[in-house]
Amino acid sequence: MSSMDAVAEYLIKKAETVSREIVQYNIDKLEIELPEELIKKAIITHREFIKFLGETLYFSDEEVAADFVEWFKKYEEKEENYKVNISSIIKPYADTRQRLINIVTAISMEHRLTTEEVVRINNRISYLLDISMTETILLRERITEKMNIENQKLITEISSPIVPIQNGIAILPLIGEIDLDRTEHIMTNVIPKIGEMKIECLIIDFSGIVTIDTEIASRILGIYDVLRLLGIDAMFTGIRPDLAARVVIAGIDFSSLRTYATVQQAILSMA
Repeated sequence: MSSMDAVAEYLIKKAETVSREIVQYNIDKLEIELPEELIKKAIITHREFIKFLGETLYFSDEEVAADFVEWFKKYEEKEENYKVNISSIIKPYADTRQRLINIVTAISMEHRLTTEEVVRINNRISYLLDISMTETILLRERITEKMNIENQKLITEISSPIVPIQNGIAILPLIGEIDLDRTEHIMTNVIPKIGEMKIECLIIDFSGIVTIDTEIASRILGIYDVLRLLGIDAMFTGIRPDLAARVVIAGIDFSSLRTYATVQQAILSMA
């Protein structure tokens, strides 16, 4: 058996021992106490990483990269564990790398590897850890993007509430920025609820609108047309002068709509 074979076999057989040493080293540097479950997961992940290192010492970088990405996907953390600050993942990275390289270097020297062989193994460790960090960041980006989409969906839902004020009358306050997603949400989700609530008159209030463009204004007209077809009387309130000016300049005709300065005026008009 060659010296490299002996080191590879040692890493595979002693992966648990080496893993525990690395994890304990990291724990000793922390100022907080980690949950036992988290420690167990860290030991398992490090153990499997070291075994992978031993099993692929003779692989080329191209071969090991593809296999390691698959390995990473198998042992990557669940999404909820990535909701912590990214710095908590990156901070111990350099120390872990250095500790692992020192341990493996000592093992390599005990097995009388040449300088070239020691450098090769250490380069492989750094290469795998760099892939691990890249995949970790990419995973975080995917999770963040998914969370942003979910949060935006939630914001859209809560920023277009139907507020009943008396029998058959409700207010739909539009808050923030109105975009295509918001108008689509109103058309596909809010309007059906209006029908279910047996609302006869809907006051759509623009007081909380930040801005509006011609395309959105056209869509709002479309919402008005749908409400009218459903037999629901629609009124518009709170259209500020700057918003009104943009609508006029854009050539959009709001003259057929019932508009009032305030919600109170709209309600009084029904008395």
